[in-house]
Amino acid sequence: MSDELLRPFLHKIRRRPQASRAAADPPDDAGDEVQPDSILIRDVQTGPFPEATRLHSGFVPGIPRIRMTLDLGAGFRGGAAPLGRAEIEALRDFCPHLADHDCGGDDAIPALLAGKVAGDASAGFLVENGGGGDGLCLAHLIEHVAIEIIVAVTGRPRCSGATCAYAGRYDRFDIFLECVDPFAGRAAAVLAAALVRDLRLRRMTRLALHRRCRDLLTILVSTGGPQLVAEDAAVRLACGTDEALQTLEELVRLGYLEVVPSAYLFSSTSGVLFRKAETRAQSG
Repeated sequence: MSDELLRPFLHKIRRRPQASRAAADPPDDAGDEVQPDSILIRDVQTGPFPEATRLHSGFVPGIPRIRMTLDLGAGFRGGAAPLGRAEIEALRDFCPHLADHDCGGDDAIPALLAGKVAGDASAGFLVENGGGGDGLCLAHLIEHVAIEIIVAVTGRPRCSGATCAYAGRYDRFDIFLECVDPFAGRAAAVLAAALVRDLRLRRMTRLALHRRCRDLLTILVSTGGPQLVAEDAAVRLACGTDEALQTLEELVRLGYLEVVPSAYLFSSTSGVLFRKAETRAQSG
């Protein structure tokens, strides 16, 4: 993949762009408290979202957009370097073109990959919360990881995205992404959040599952198979049946697949049939 295919991606992080809706607007989070070591996805929707157009000149009219609203726990908003050396190398391996993404003239992603601390002027980050506590750095990373996954699974030559902070908050963000396949885009966005969460928490053992999810999602988007069982997925992924079943179940959680009721299923010892979740609503 050439550098040109990866441009323009976004993002001017210094000015901390604000979301177009107030922090008190939906999603409803009354009584919810995000744990320090978690990322809570409040909402994932697909639609035109014209309010995102002004955020990035690279957004293409007519291509569906995904809006993911998430809250970052306090552990994801500290002033320490977001990732250690091992996690950065794992991220580079999962997203080999990440360093080539165009961040609208800033060097935030290269600085993060270099292990610099959020708030360091040389890293291109601006901390506006009394010296720490802003989650924009990690939200921005999730956006770019999602872009990389979308480009990989759809085979499209480019993709654009934008990250917005909520006014008066340092934990909540809207991430906008464009994707010709809304189901794949939604799954990619949630997968990106899960990957960044696990890297930040040093959960390296989960990377193999995330990689299988990306690879199977790529296969399903390109082939468009109507339905499959764990044995089918195992062949396509060159892995064991248990690993394949775990991957299929994860794609259900990501919103791309759904379980099909089947009284008789002789082609699989797992007895579970999966298909693309085309019956689901476009939003929600």
